[in-house]
Amino acid sequence: MAPQATLHANLSEPIILPDRKPFGIGGRRLCFTHPDDKTKCVKVLRTDQQRTVRLKKKHFIPSHWRRKYDNNAHEMKILEDLFRRLGPEMKQHFPVSYGMQSTDLGPGLVLDLIRDQDGGISRSIREMVTNGYPLEELKSAFDEFSIFLFENVVLTRNLHDHNLVVQHREDGTWRLYLIDGFGDSAWLPLARWFRPIGRSKVRSRIAVAWPKMENLQPLVVSHQT
Repeated sequence: MAPQATLHANLSEPIILPDRKPFGIGGRRLCFTHPDDKTKCVKVLRTDQQRTVRLKKKHFIPSHWRRKYDNNAHEMKILEDLFRRLGPEMKQHFPVSYGMQSTDLGPGLVLDLIRDQDGGISRSIREMVTNGYPLEELKSAFDEFSIFLFENVVLTRNLHDHNLVVQHREDGTWRLYLIDGFGDSAWLPLARWFRPIGRSKVRSRIAVAWPKMENLQPLVVSHQT
């Protein structure tokens, strides 16, 4: 059984979020620290017109259906299925879902918030590298993460550098967590039905991820006088 959300003292009242600036802004969602538990975060769907539409217009699906796609409901199902299959072991590289709770911005998905040993929110590979941290220093953490995916046949979408956060641990090592892009996007889920196909798909995702990250470059800050 997946963990249950028991954080908010009064579940009949929504969690109040607007006075808290989101620490993460995605194409379709905003991510806030949970006001009652700093080890958790709350993801809510964006409703503004600038949000990203997941599917491209070339698909034969009406745009109003595409805009109603619920990332939170899909993500909750994927993570809860993963917890049922792997148990607490999944916490090595994935956040645990604690279910949906109402907020003043709509339904919110409550998840583990990945933090460094000093309490700061862990940064993505993209943020670290563009701010000057050497990518090669994260290779062992990426390899450990890759082994976990492959051995457990954990299906993901493309492994983007902005969806992989790097936790700095007390012993000085790094650990990778995937915070978005869960599950298999294939319309016909053969990789979920047949384990050898799943392994092959996981291997392919891993194989292309690191070379793409090697194209990341530190930001060059110009100083104008």
